[in-house]
Amino acid sequence: MLKKIYLARYHGFCMGVNRAINITEDTAARAKGRVTILKEIVHNEAVVEKFRRQDVEQAFSVDDVSDGTLIISAHGVSPEVIAQASAKGLKVVDATCPLVSRIYDIINEAVSEGCHIIHYGESDHDETAGIVGHASKHITVAGSYEQLLALPEWKDRKLGLTVQTTAHKDEFAAVVKLAKEKWPEIRVFDTICNATTQRQAAILELAPKVDLILVVGSQTSANSKRLASISESVCAQAHLIGTAAEIDPTWFGDGTVVDAVGVSAGASTPQFLVEEVLKRLSEISGGKAETILLKTADTTS
Repeated sequence: MLKKIYLARYHGFCMGVNRAINITEDTAARAKGRVTILKEIVHNEAVVEKFRRQDVEQAFSVDDVSDGTLIISAHGVSPEVIAQASAKGLKVVDATCPLVSRIYDIINEAVSEGCHIIHYGESDHDETAGIVGHASKHITVAGSYEQLLALPEWKDRKLGLTVQTTAHKDEFAAVVKLAKEKWPEIRVFDTICNATTQRQAAILELAPKVDLILVVGSQTSANSKRLASISESVCAQAHLIGTAAEIDPTWFGDGTVVDAVGVSAGASTPQFLVEEVLKRLSEISGGKAETILLKTADTTS
């Protein structure tokens, strides 16, 4: 019988996502003419659908936008994309997360000092595409330890190392160790988002208290998938769910012993989805489960 529902101390919207959504809402309310988001403002289906209902259009290429205002997503884009949009006469509104923009600044400065950048991240992620676009001739992307180790020796080249904002700090520590062994003089720039670190640490705080962890987030969200992966590694059971409708009641029955469940959410997940999950879990418990928001001083076990 489900008795306790723990809500992670850090969960849901981060600063960059909140900022991007506020910019989009303000732009949609003020703009005259068409408003189009390039790709997804954040990687969450519910948020994307919300703006569709508000008649904010979506395009996957600047070529598909003929007029009006173009909003750059929180993940950022290359300068070439912005230049292309401006050349078409589009009004560009940039909602890039400031922590992603910080990576652009770090890379531009390092490259100006003669560095070649190794960026550790997912090659097909929107954030990575934007980062590479800022210095494409001076950046090499590695998406795994194997790819990192397969890179050239580059003995006579100054090197710098950056990382995707949604990476896990322990994974990055291992990447730094490997990089230092191969290129002892490499400059390391820790570009992991603080909100990412907080949410990952909150999962580790949840794990000892619960029998199952639910991470609310989209399959397209790198940080949500990372939270789910961490949950799977530290808890007996873990699931990444997009909405409360995806909760399977059999997870709490059929011989399983789930007295306590932990709930977290990716940085692009709106709070109303979290609230719906908490409500559904309470229903599954017959209204008997206690919902506990973990706080710094919480010692419940």
